[in-house]
Amino acid sequence: MYPTLFVLGMVGYNQLRVRREFTLAVYAVKLLRGLAHNPGVLRHLQLCVPDRYVWRRRRPPLLAVPAARTNLLAKAPLTRTIRVLNEVHARTDLFSCNLREFAIVLLNIISYSY
Repeated sequence: MYPTLFVLGMVGYNQLRVRREFTLAVYAVKLLRGLAHNPGVLRHLQLCVPDRYVWRRRRPPLLAVPAARTNLLAKAPLTRTIRVLNEVHARTDLFSCNLREFAIVLLNIISYSY
């Protein structure tokens, strides 16, 4: 009788996609900060170091998104997480903000970007 998004909003829950991406992004930030230990995943989180950053006007992304030749890699969970973290980095500093501030910005981006 009621649309799913309406009921989720009334109860205060998020969609499964939002909860999944939120958990992955928080875990990736904990890996970057050194609060969690997983060298296999940390190996794929590569910092983007641009050449001649001083002459650029735009702020470069924090993490390098892997070049995807297939849809499987383009829509992989880690690739999506890297893209979301780059969007969060454009709005706040990932390394100096506390996890609560990071969670608020992250939920705002994930919930309203799709």
